[in-house]
Amino acid sequence: MTTNNEHIKELCNQLVSAVRADVKQDLYQRFKAEFDFQTGMHGEPINQARQKTRGQRGKDRRPFRPNSPLARLYRTLASRKHGVNINTLCRETGCDRKAVQNAIHRLRGHGYEIVSVRRGYRLPKYKLVS
Repeated sequence: MTTNNEHIKELCNQLVSAVRADVKQDLYQRFKAEFDFQTGMHGEPINQARQKTRGQRGKDRRPFRPNSPLARLYRTLASRKHGVNINTLCRETGCDRKAVQNAIHRLRGHGYEIVSVRRGYRLPKYKLVS
């Protein structure tokens, strides 16, 4: 007799949790219909004009300065059909290895897709994906 009571209790608990979930979903839909705006983590409204994700280069961003190391690196990568190792990039941009690595990181942050291909123990070759 106790197993039937336990089984009935189990079914009642499942029914109550299902009804609560339905009520919760209904309340959420009503709230969303009445207050349809996005908020941040702490409830502050999100500015709709600046919701770009990192890495997208928009029209409001200024282009590279003509002779900056970033522009020289971009021109070097864009002019090559095959990958270029870091020594060639250093020679053509006039920067040291760390500056070239930082510039590659910044270009990736601006949305340019740069891949590095390594074969065996050779230096990786960087290539701008088009």
